[in-house]
Amino acid sequence: METQTLNELVGNVNNIPLDTNPPMTVGDVLDKTDGVYFCIKNRDSVFLWVNKNFADLVGQRQEDIIGTRDERTEHVAHDRAVMESGIPLLNFHETIEVPQPDGSMSVLEIVTQKGLLRKKGGNEIIGITVCFSKQFPNADKEADELIKKLGMVPTGIGGYLAHGPESDIILPKEALPERFDGSRRAYSTNYFLLKKGEVLRIHALNQDEQWFFHQGSAIKLHIFSEDGVYSTVTFGSNLDEGQLLLGAAPHNHWFGAEVTGSGYALASCSLAPAWDKSDSFLPTAEQIEELKRKFPEQIEIINRLR
Repeated sequence: METQTLNELVGNVNNIPLDTNPPMTVGDVLDKTDGVYFCIKNRDSVFLWVNKNFADLVGQRQEDIIGTRDERTEHVAHDRAVMESGIPLLNFHETIEVPQPDGSMSVLEIVTQKGLLRKKGGNEIIGITVCFSKQFPNADKEADELIKKLGMVPTGIGGYLAHGPESDIILPKEALPERFDGSRRAYSTNYFLLKKGEVLRIHALNQDEQWFFHQGSAIKLHIFSEDGVYSTVTFGSNLDEGQLLLGAAPHNHWFGAEVTGSGYALASCSLAPAWDKSDSFLPTAEQIEELKRKFPEQIEIINRLR
């Protein structure tokens, strides 16, 4: 293509083929951009255009999607809220369901940018543009890099751990509850990472364990009390879905954990008084059976975390 100034170009600059071989339009680029999923919807949530990546992700052809209405109630409501506010939404973390080859649906964590589609030649908002990418396109590689950078090692009961700062104050045995077998530092901290598909096995601690979420997918704690109460705590960054940035697993409760999304979870844990290896307990086979008797509705979870 000969070099020209913008003033010399004829027509709208958006219609000019790019200087590639062969020439490509902007539409060609949006349709072929690796790792980017793009769609345009009008105010009635009808798809005006989707790129091929988007169509492939949801298991349909582009021509079968364009002209149809988005029936996902939650996403439609969110699109309308953005259009009503008149403010683009950037770096929004959300989840979508996508079909799998076996016909099942899986949850995919994505990072979304929502822009406003305005009427040509004016400011009226007539729709929305949605551009997103997978939040964890290579979760295992990212997790392994964190494990290396933080100097983490396997815990032996699932996940990876790296010790952090601990107190220089020593609490004598006499100042602690009877369940502690000796003196302890005032507190200890550590990093903890759990990969998708792995679990933190059921165990109990002498101390309350405080959890602080850092990054990645959400991590769910399953907690079983001695008096027969089952509860969960989910740590993650999506506060709109009820996830928490911090919380605690209470002492002398059986608990385990698993990643709920498609990536990994990185958190910090703090214990006061400080952790000692004698403060951790794994359930015996008999205690596992007792848990199953007490919590019949959670047998599948117990089997997964044992």
